[in-house]
Amino acid sequence: MSKELSPNVEEVRSIIEQIYKRITHSYVEHYVDVPSMAENRLELLYLFLLEQGMPKEKASVLCTATGLVQLGLDTHELVKNEYDSSQSAERNRQLTVLAGDYYSSRYYHLLASAGEIQAIQVLSAAIQRVNEAKMRLYIAGRDSKILSDEEYWELRNTIDTGLYVAVVEEYSDSADRRRFWSDLMKETAKVESVIGEWEQLKWQEQVPFGFARFLLQKPGATLAQVLSGVEGKAIELIGLCEQMVRTLHPAETRNMLASITARYSHRISRLKKVIEEM
Repeated sequence: MSKELSPNVEEVRSIIEQIYKRITHSYVEHYVDVPSMAENRLELLYLFLLEQGMPKEKASVLCTATGLVQLGLDTHELVKNEYDSSQSAERNRQLTVLAGDYYSSRYYHLLASAGEIQAIQVLSAAIQRVNEAKMRLYIAGRDSKILSDEEYWELRNTIDTGLYVAVVEEYSDSADRRRFWSDLMKETAKVESVIGEWEQLKWQEQVPFGFARFLLQKPGATLAQVLSGVEGKAIELIGLCEQMVRTLHPAETRNMLASITARYSHRISRLKKVIEEM
């Protein structure tokens, strides 16, 4: 990979700014909390597209569109399943649904304007798979069905990385690259998810809906065991990501990916240090 094609922080930041610029709506923002951006996944996607030889302008458009769809899907996740009879709660619920639809629709306009019809088809199919995985996970939780580790992570990975993996699969120039980048997307998303739950368990002392809740459903499980299990899983996944990156060539791409995975290690180190000082 040449120096000229190396992505930098400013380019990724510009993509993120473009995403937020396209969803800004003062009335909606007054009632709806915008989910945080999956910045690391966007950075990985951008790096992947440039490695495939895609021009920066086109890579930026695809990343912006993918980020818009992800925000729409994440916004829909904020809709509460329990109904509240108050007018303000109902307004919030309705606007959250509409905001998610609005964010998602922006991707279509962006790609259509850029003539990227192929990308529209790729993301549309991925949206369907993500929503199907959400329903399967929701139904399992509603029916108190105990999933295996493999079943849980298959659904969670589809929800968190289905859009990015779909783009990787469409634009990869070889089976090996497709496999590497898809796996890296999934494993780093797992790390983010598990560390986020670990932080929530420590600071808010409540079990979030996710891997921790999945662990707590197992017979005889205690909160202390869940906390230990989440910490262990986070460290295990970081090790796996670092091992994957070390096998990548060329070295320049490997070094950039190593800096991304190192952020997770630093985040865990800070969390453990704060916990020890409490």
